[in-house]
Parts: sequence; C-alpha cells; structure tokens
Amino acid sequence: MKKWLMEILCNPYTGAKLLEENENILFDADGVAFPICRGVPVFLDQQGEDETDREFHYINHYTIDAEVFDYYRDKHDRLEEASVGLLQTSILKQIPKTTRMLLDVGCGCAYIAKHFMNTGVKVVSLDVAQANAEKALSSYPSGNHASVVADAFALPFKENTFDCVVASEIIEHTIDPVAFIEALKRVLKPGGTLIVSTPYKEKIEYSLCIHCNCKTPKNAHLHSFDKNNMKKLYAKATMNIDTVTLVGNKFLLYSRMVLLFEILGCRVWKLIDNIFNKLVPKAQHFIIVSKKQI
Repeated sequence: MKKWLMEILCNPYTGAKLLEENENILFDADGVAFPICRGVPVFLDQQGEDETDREFHYINHYTIDAEVFDYYRDKHDRLEEASVGLLQTSILKQIPKTTRMLLDVGCGCAYIAKHFMNTGVKVVSLDVAQANAEKALSSYPSGNHASVVADAFALPFKENTFDCVVASEIIEHTIDPVAFIEALKRVLKPGGTLIVSTPYKEKIEYSLCIHCNCKTPKNAHLHSFDKNNMKKLYAKATMNIDTVTLVGNKFLLYSRMVLLFEILGCRVWKLIDNIFNKLVPKAQHFIIVSKKQI
C-alpha cells in the first residue's frame, strides 16, 4: 500500500484512521477490517445500509456491469471513439494546472490516471466495481497512482483531501444527485475544483425488463439534466457553478463530419464544436465546473 494513500484513507462510515496490518487487510482503531485485493483496498464490506431495501441495487448492478462490459476494450466504432475522445480531452482541459492530488470517481477506463501517469500529480482511481479498479491499477502502474473500491456515497477519505475531484458520466446513474455532490464536496480542499460531466438534455429511453417486468432505463440513466435543473441541484448542495461547457455537437456527430475534423486534430475540432454549440446548442454532454468555497 502506498504511503501517501494510507495518509488520506479513513473508515468511510466512522471517519476513523486506518492502519495497515499486512498486505491483505486494513484495520481501524476499533478493529473494523477492510480487505486489500491485489493492491486495491475494498470498502464495500461494511455497508451501513442494506441494499436489499433499495429499489435500485446499484452496487451489485455495476459490479456485474464491469464484468459483462469491458471498459478497456478498443472501440471499433470511429464515431464513438471520436466522441468519447472529445469529452475526455475537454474534461482534462478543465483540471487546474495547480492540481497535485486528484480523485477520479467512477474511473471506468482510467483515462485520467493514464494522462497523469508521468507527471507529479497523485491520482486515485475509484470505482464501485472491483474489476474496473483493479484494471485501472494494473493498466497504469505508477508510484503516483492508487486505486480504491468504494461507494461514492461513502468515500473512504479524510475531509479536505483533494485539489480536484472528477466525476465523468456518473451523476445520471446516482439514486440521489444532491447527496452525491455533497459527498464529493466533503473530500475537496477549500478552493478545490469539482468537475462533473453528464449527458445534456437526454431523452431517457426505457425498455421492459424480461426478469422483473419493470420499466428499465437505457444505460441505467436515472436522471436527465440541463443547465437549469443542474443549477438548482448544486444550490441544494450549497455549491456555486462557475462554468458550464457544452461538448459534442449532435449535428457534427450525426452528420459524421466529426471524422473529418478528427483528422485536423482535437484543438481544431474543439474550436468548431464550440462554434456549433453556440449556434445550435444541441450537445451530447455538458461539463459543470465548480469550486468549494474557502
């Protein structure tokens, strides 16, 4: 276990300091244990709330999801690859250059850890799915990269720890978006930057589940956001939004003109995308940047 990671970890339910007993287990002062699996500490065994009482068993769902769908696979669809690449590049541009400690919540393919791998920035890749967290660490091994399995609503970090927290395409999946923002805010340093991305004005599609005969939202998206309801959400979490950026103009994507712009380079593509989003504000995603008050 990396020393710098041990210094910022705590029991996510009590806040108690953690001690490393050996390479396979962590204990807090009260003797509560958390396992370490292949170098990744897991904080799901001590759930304070029984998931069986929830309508959406999200921990179990995303554990299975990571096993069925490989986030590290090569994307064979050039349009999908271009769209995802633009979003990821746009998010990376929003991360302050002064960042030294960063938390990637719902790390997925761990593109943030990959980007900062050869820099002095310490990155924690966090995912509720153990498969994703372990692949993140094995794919991008570095003394400045650590990985953790945890619930975003019970983050195992001390308050005021990170200079920047990124949650890319996660909030639309959460059962309580306000509580989600509050949880991320808690581990941010005063003046720290919170970066959230999500689909923009998404029309959520439903299918009928063959197992339970209930309506099931496509891609497990529970919420659709626009600038107005996002502003209200942040206000409830006592956070002020600094900037909102539309990314991935749908006209460019669906006309496949984006493949031509891809050849010209990401900088040119971003410039054209920004122009189109001002003229026709129909984007696939938007990025919300806010700072924790000092």
